[in-house]
Amino acid sequence: MGKDAAFQVQFQPIGKRVTSSPDASLFAVARESGIDLASACGGEGNCGQCRIVVLAGEATPPNADEAFILTDLELQQGERLACCTYARSDLTVQVPRASLITGQRLQIAADLGQMAADPLVRAYDLQMSAPTLADIRPDLTRIAAALAETFGLPGVYANPVVVRALSPLAREQGWRFTVFMRGQEIVGMGVWGQRPLGFAVDLGTTKIAAYLVDLETGADLAAAGAPNPQIGYGEDVISRLNHAVRQPDGGQVLAAKVQETLNDLLCELVSQAGVATTQVVEACIVGNTAMTHLLLQLPVRQLASAPYVAAAGTALSVRAADLGLTVAPGAVVYVPPCIGGFVGADHVAMILACDLDQHDKVVLGVDIGTNTEIVLRKPGSALLTAASCASGPAFEGAHISDGMRAASGAIEKVRITAAGVELTTIDDAPAVGLCGSGIVDVTAELYRAGLINHRGRFDRENGRVGDGRFGPQFSLVPANHSGSGRDVVVTQKDVNEIQLAKGAIHAGLQILLEATDTAPEEVEEVVIAGAFGSFLNVKSAIAMGLFPELPNAQYRQVGNAAVIGAKWMLISRAARHRAEAIAQHTAYNELTTYPKFGRKFALGMLFPETVNRNQ
Repeated sequence: MGKDAAFQVQFQPIGKRVTSSPDASLFAVARESGIDLASACGGEGNCGQCRIVVLAGEATPPNADEAFILTDLELQQGERLACCTYARSDLTVQVPRASLITGQRLQIAADLGQMAADPLVRAYDLQMSAPTLADIRPDLTRIAAALAETFGLPGVYANPVVVRALSPLAREQGWRFTVFMRGQEIVGMGVWGQRPLGFAVDLGTTKIAAYLVDLETGADLAAAGAPNPQIGYGEDVISRLNHAVRQPDGGQVLAAKVQETLNDLLCELVSQAGVATTQVVEACIVGNTAMTHLLLQLPVRQLASAPYVAAAGTALSVRAADLGLTVAPGAVVYVPPCIGGFVGADHVAMILACDLDQHDKVVLGVDIGTNTEIVLRKPGSALLTAASCASGPAFEGAHISDGMRAASGAIEKVRITAAGVELTTIDDAPAVGLCGSGIVDVTAELYRAGLINHRGRFDRENGRVGDGRFGPQFSLVPANHSGSGRDVVVTQKDVNEIQLAKGAIHAGLQILLEATDTAPEEVEEVVIAGAFGSFLNVKSAIAMGLFPELPNAQYRQVGNAAVIGAKWMLISRAARHRAEAIAQHTAYNELTTYPKFGRKFALGMLFPETVNRNQ
């Protein structure tokens, strides 16, 4: 087959026709054409999320990875993994709903307080005379003089990119307009009376949440969310860092993907609020260390391997134009400091928004995700103590047989009774898989119902436990009642994956308590942050041993605290000072160097009744 051969691939029900070369996988073809297929492994053939169905045409035969993940019946019905499939003729391909990362439920809001507005950028309404033959001062000189005379602002200056927009606007508006000032610098301008706006973003590994904010009042004007498009290059941060290191343009591609999504979100926000993008004069973007490094195209080779060192840990301010953001020409993006390793600016933002740096109780803050960050605050101590747990993407549905993101048809609540299985799906749609909250629920229920033992092994003698391709499994929804036409099941491997995730978090919390000489009985509150934490059934999480036994703790779910912290830093100088102080006064504990980490991790994988908390 010639190298120049090309085939037409039609993706249904999307209706998109794409030209494919023989050496490009259908996963790569879909990604390049803007069809975002789910993939925990970044197209390496081992997660099973990028399922498609070849309806017509000839493709390469199934490989060993597909034979391992897909059943014989599924293969006979044309089901394939997009990352393992290559066109050998024109193809028609069906993309199941569960294989798309779009359409998922995105948690944006948080249940937190407010911050008084004291922004770095302020608006000044100017009205002045136009140039004449008797007064031929340059436009910038004229405007600077007016600002000095009217508002007492000396030494005004502007970047050339701002001057390019300033001169025509002044004439269009008859020399009556609004100037946006960041200190003594003009960063933007607008029609008379326009207010300065800000763009607050939580750049999560899985999801991106954003707010449009009035900088003068702190009021929210609009909110929106989107999946992180980098998911197609790997579910976890290490996969993405490796892509940036190994591919010549890998870092540029990953940055461009996020920048495009940020601009799409910004357009959605300004449309909701009925304002102009040129009013957006400041942005604050938070994320873990890997996400912010990739956005800013900082070196990441040293971050991708032990000892996982950041290129920069202090707060950074960059021109929005350098990140390709379509905002005011001189707008600045503020990226807060990180704490260490993968404990980044998003964790600083969460600590800020939850006031953990000012708490008068012994409190644990837990932000559960692919990488779970935890922090402990003890009154009277000058330091907070933080750690990072590599909990993996299981709570996002990855590496789970019928796992999926929180999209329509995802099972989010489960109750196992003697009469059967009671469940709730997102949008009340026919079940197609399990999202994170459903995975936690079903694991806790399997243990409560005696279907798995304290080590997480299925009871084969129980008549409700069946046999699957890879051992014992429990059926949640039979094929004739599911939305996919397949049984929705929980396998032994799925339970083991959840045990690994909960073991990491459980061990991290225990080690943090021991490292700070804090008895479990002393903990008064556990603050659960993050999108996943918003929908988590806390009773199920405790029952399955996600948290160590904390007998006196009250649990509080606050939602997406990181984006609220970003908003606070956007509108308040004091919040930025607090954030920078948080980073400076938070001690980072590397869990893997702790002598008993392996034992704690192993014990954390067990279900609670057998765990001796003194070990």
